[in-house]
Amino acid sequence: MFEGCRALELLKDSGFEVCDVSDRAFNDEDEYLREIIDADAVINAFEPMSRSLLSRCEKLKLISVRGVGYDYIDAAACKELGVDIARTVGTVGEAVSEQAVAYIMHFARQIDRQNRDMQNGVWRRIMTDGVFGKSLGIVGFGEIGQALAKKADALGMRVSYNCTGEKVGVKYEFKELDELLKSSDYVVLALPLTAETKALINKNALEIMKSDAVLINVARSKIVDNTALKNAVQSGVIRGAAVDVFDSEPCTDSELSGCDNIILTPHTAPFTKNNFIAMNTLAVQNIINYFNGSIDKKYLV
Repeated sequence: MFEGCRALELLKDSGFEVCDVSDRAFNDEDEYLREIIDADAVINAFEPMSRSLLSRCEKLKLISVRGVGYDYIDAAACKELGVDIARTVGTVGEAVSEQAVAYIMHFARQIDRQNRDMQNGVWRRIMTDGVFGKSLGIVGFGEIGQALAKKADALGMRVSYNCTGEKVGVKYEFKELDELLKSSDYVVLALPLTAETKALINKNALEIMKSDAVLINVARSKIVDNTALKNAVQSGVIRGAAVDVFDSEPCTDSELSGCDNIILTPHTAPFTKNNFIAMNTLAVQNIINYFNGSIDKKYLV
């Protein structure tokens, strides 16, 4: 699963028979089904699990998700079929929020541009905006959003947030979405994909934003109308964007490609060694605890 991680050994030591297909890329649902059809539990990270697939996994009792999002799993079908979903809550916030900060610093200090000049023998100093005193609006204020708020606070940014309801005991300002979009220099999406959040950031939402604002998506691709996003950046409606998530992954032909002020990364926000070891270990521990009846309910959907 990952060098230096003993997650699989933990399962084996607990008496589980383990089939490790973590290095496999499945071409279709039937190929995936053949590997998991006899499983009591599956560790999953982004492999689609439809009602059709789930209904044929008659032994399946638990899907242990490596991460917190599970929109690629038919949760309604799981409930009907008696299949539980567990998540690795508490493991991803630091890594994903780090990458969000990296995107912010990319636009705030333009290190890449200065490096290109120097590598090409050009001494050209540029004045950058920096981040101190800039406003950050975080849409979605769970584990990732709150970790990001702390980091941005330490950088001297003015932080506000939007989510389904104002959080009790949070020192940051809650704003309605339109107000947050209007007032933020940087907008970071850190919310789940649901029927309500699909295309939440559309043409109208982008036009509300400041002309020098940057949109950062470390959540799910379909929360944004990406055609509208590219048009907004190219036409100067907003300054730029950074995107780590795509409709279908792996993605090598994103419609957002070819735009200088849109930064694309291949869904690597959670890709730190410490985070992967923590996710893998908790995903396994959730299975062990589930079957011995001691799983903490906070991990169950």
